[in-house]
Amino acid sequence: MSPSRHPWRRAAACAAVSAVFAVSACRAAVDQGGAQVSAGSGTPQSGGTLVAAQVQDPDPGSLLKTSVGNILTTYSVLETLTTIDPDTGRVRGVLAKSWKLAPDGRSMDLSLRDDVTFHSGARFDAHDVVFTLKKVQDPATGAANQSIASAITGMKIVSDDELKLTFSKVLPNVFDLFETMPILNPATYTKYAAGTTVDGTGPFEWKSWTPGAKLELAKYARYRGADKIRLDRIEINIISDPTAMVSAIRSGRVQYGTGMGALDAYSLSRQPGYQLITTGGSAIPLAFDTSQKPFDDKLVRQAVQYALDRKRIVQQVESHQGAAASLPWRDTTLGYDKGQASHYTYDPDRARRLLAEAGVREASFKMVTLNTPEAMGIFQIVRNNLEAVGLHATAESLSATEYDTRLAAGDMGAPVFLMLAANGLSPASAVVSRPELLASGNPQGFGTQRYTDLVRGVTSAAGATAQSRALRAYNDYFLDQAFAVPLVIRPSMSVATRAVHGITDTQMGFINLNDVWLSK
Repeated sequence: MSPSRHPWRRAAACAAVSAVFAVSACRAAVDQGGAQVSAGSGTPQSGGTLVAAQVQDPDPGSLLKTSVGNILTTYSVLETLTTIDPDTGRVRGVLAKSWKLAPDGRSMDLSLRDDVTFHSGARFDAHDVVFTLKKVQDPATGAANQSIASAITGMKIVSDDELKLTFSKVLPNVFDLFETMPILNPATYTKYAAGTTVDGTGPFEWKSWTPGAKLELAKYARYRGADKIRLDRIEINIISDPTAMVSAIRSGRVQYGTGMGALDAYSLSRQPGYQLITTGGSAIPLAFDTSQKPFDDKLVRQAVQYALDRKRIVQQVESHQGAAASLPWRDTTLGYDKGQASHYTYDPDRARRLLAEAGVREASFKMVTLNTPEAMGIFQIVRNNLEAVGLHATAESLSATEYDTRLAAGDMGAPVFLMLAANGLSPASAVVSRPELLASGNPQGFGTQRYTDLVRGVTSAAGATAQSRALRAYNDYFLDQAFAVPLVIRPSMSVATRAVHGITDTQMGFINLNDVWLSK
């Protein structure tokens, strides 16, 4: 396959790996004994060290790639221009004090905070934003949202604290870019990759890193909101074996662990002294190679939609932590329509009628899945559901490496494949970065002029009304054509002891430890 056919190749590899470890965005919450409560309940206390663990080593040279190894550090050591509230979808300023979008949506004036310093002592200003934007635009960087940044054609520094950006087109997803673009210090950037210096503006300093073992962060005394930061230090242990991580939490050596299996996390959280932390999330769809029979017929694809018992997947595989859905979007998405989201219900009789209408009585095929407990659990339910309507699926389970290789090549090798996708992007970003949603070069081989026009409408709509209208039109066609079949949207699950309070997440699913405090 030619690289030009897959403009998402670089982003897809990152997204696929992130999805394996359940990185992306729903509401952060804590489940204690089955009740959803605030993660920050009680009276905050100051001091102490949070001892955390994750399965992947940090990758300080990949801070612009949303590498899963940086899940606990990015938003504590560094900061972005803005963030998006995972609950409401509203944009909040961080390093950007305010912003004004031009009426035609083709430029933006940014006003920056004037009270920010990097940990090295250098003052943050507009030059740092321009440097970071250019790094994101450079294909060699491999930044997650390079395609969005490439539409920024002008960066004019008006003053140290003011910047004007010019766009080649309307950018309704510009805040997705800002959220995944931690601001770098040009003077120290060459030292980031080695991990000796990671010079951010966040509330915690990068103090020491032993690759494969441990990372230590310390509270930055000159942080502008230092009085609101409760922890003194954060220690992050690298425990690559999820079972060993569970043991570390049980023994008391670790207070918070992320990256373990969902069922392990849920089981441990049911025991006294522990709590389930749900952050981030993934959308899990089936996708079809529309060039292969019988899936070249949309009636067959629609039949699969009705044949699937999504609620059973949520209950049995996801331990009730998730939602059945016919659309790939979060319910806080601008233009989200509950009726569209529940369009396909479990109705095997209707599935059989559609198959009969398509002239299909029986069909056998392979289905690619990841070789993980979650993916295989979902496959078992999907296989049984399809068997009941005359469709016979055989699993072809792949390692994450094999899966990523096939996805990057655009050839999944089977007519049906189970996918995992990070779910923190807005629709305008998702349709140009999530492989199964692309207008051209998607692994399903699906492409029509109508779909191309609808994708263009989602990515170019300016203003809330136009964006909502564009998304509803897209959803109607997406549901009708059924080339990708959403199954569930579920959060990532991790576990903390009950002494840990205040863990939240970002829209993109990274963990925010800045408000954490420890009770005695």
